[in-house]
Amino acid sequence: MDRAEPPEPPASEAPPAAASPPEPRASEPPVTGTPPGAPAATPPKPRTPATVLVAIALLWLLTALAAWVALVSAVATSFEVSVRYAGAWSPLAFVEPALITAVAVLCGLLALKLRSGRDWARRIVAITTAIVLAAAILTGAGTNPGTGIAGTLLLAMLLVMLLLRPTRDWCDCDAPRHSPGIDSAAHPPHQVVASLLILWTATAIAFYIGATALLTLAGDEADMAEAGAAWAAGAAMLLALVQGALNIGFSFHRNWARWATLILAAAYTALLIITAILNLTEDGPGPGLKPALLSLVPLALIVSMAGTESRTWCRRTAPES
Repeated sequence: MDRAEPPEPPASEAPPAAASPPEPRASEPPVTGTPPGAPAATPPKPRTPATVLVAIALLWLLTALAAWVALVSAVATSFEVSVRYAGAWSPLAFVEPALITAVAVLCGLLALKLRSGRDWARRIVAITTAIVLAAAILTGAGTNPGTGIAGTLLLAMLLVMLLLRPTRDWCDCDAPRHSPGIDSAAHPPHQVVASLLILWTATAIAFYIGATALLTLAGDEADMAEAGAAWAAGAAMLLALVQGALNIGFSFHRNWARWATLILAAAYTALLIITAILNLTEDGPGPGLKPALLSLVPLALIVSMAGTESRTWCRRTAPES
């Protein structure tokens, strides 16, 4: 009996044919670029514009000048305080050099913040410089030969440097050539910056006026009228201290500080308006013109601190989980 031939395997089960070796290529270009897995090359940091460097140099110059004036004032006061003001009032004579020292420290701080690209620092310096420059020109102090003209030119150059496009781009996080230090920095709203500028300026002025009035009254013989003026000067200094604490609270997003400042600003506005009305004369506003104009400052402060940006600044944020 013949044996049956084994069936042939189907084509699908046939053993695979040996793969032909790849044909060599004539020439391959070298591989360029970053290999996979290698860290990406970081772009170079933008260079600080020349306008920013000039503005920073001018701010440090103002810092040095204010520090020198504070030192001279402190030395002069230390020799005159025992003669002019005796007793418990003598420490108040150093209020003026202390305020000048605070100005020097503020100028240095603003120079550092401008170097890192803080737009609020640029705006504060620009607004303050414009106000001081206008006041110096209107009063004639900025047109005096020598130091007056030199100070006017210095402030004008600083203002121009702050308003030029490279400086504005350096402090703008959306600009292509901005400071690398502003990406992770907090940016307070413009209304908050304006409110704090007004508040700290008014606080320093009230404290200086109160201290000067107390020192002036301490050198004379006190009577009933001067005693009332002394109480008013002391109240002005106390309110300045309270307002300084509220300013710090508002800087740290405290809503109670904002509300307390709004209440005080409303009281100041009402007091100034009443004073202006009581001093009206038949020929015109007369002595009531000055308090009427001053009432615009707390009114502007109320509008600024009651705005959306100030409310958002003091809004409590939910803690992150």
